[in-house]
Amino acid sequence: MGDVTEDDVGKPIVTAEEREIGTLRGIDGPTLHIAIAEDVDDELLSDMKIAETTSIRDADGGVLAGAARASVADVTDDTIHFWPAYATEARHESVSYEEIPGADSNVDPEES
Repeated sequence: MGDVTEDDVGKPIVTAEEREIGTLRGIDGPTLHIAIAEDVDDELLSDMKIAETTSIRDADGGVLAGAARASVADVTDDTIHFWPAYATEARHESVSYEEIPGADSNVDPEES
């Protein structure tokens, strides 16, 4: 297990399932600044424990996301790996997704 350093800027960041979620663009103390990949689906993005935006922009003008440095499980020569708890494509076993009403649902949560 390695610690992420400034030398790792530019490396791709992947989930526990090896799905690329973005690229490390900088480090500020305990915070990683990440350019999120354009093809990351909204469901995975909503399950990631990252800030959607920071006040930091990359060279292309894109707003960077923030993640805790503690989200890094391992750093290899080519890739930064997040812990499953920070970014995973697996649904949480304790949640029954079929029972969760949608935002446009007429289900009263108090009646469930």
